[in-house]
Amino acid sequence: HHTILLSTHILPEVEMTCSRVIIIHKGRIEVCDTPDNLLGKIRQAGGVVLEARVGNDNGAEELKKISGVRDVITDGEDEWKRFSLRVESGTDVREEVFRLAAERHWAVRELTQRRATLEDVFVELTHPDLV
Repeated sequence: HHTILLSTHILPEVEMTCSRVIIIHKGRIEVCDTPDNLLGKIRQAGGVVLEARVGNDNGAEELKKISGVRDVITDGEDEWKRFSLRVESGTDVREEVFRLAAERHWAVRELTQRRATLEDVFVELTHPDLV
């Protein structure tokens, strides 16, 4: 066995190449584990991205009412809005999002699931006030 110490802020590369990850914050080791184990331990399990034309509705407020949705970030200046939903770990809200969009007659251009990343793990461990 060989050990290579890699210090980087490019976490997607770490996720692809490393079998173990140590996250150090303010000079202290916060966690040491495999990428898969770290991804399984976080409260936030990625999320869902919805791109839709919602008319006069406040799409973000409607989406926040769905069980398992922790937060909704809205982007888009024109009639098409992009909603990034952060969800609880182990929660798949796509069916509920689709049902809401159908009930409210929103035109949907995209509905995809985004998996959690080591970036999410890092933020949750080092800045818990942001999650």
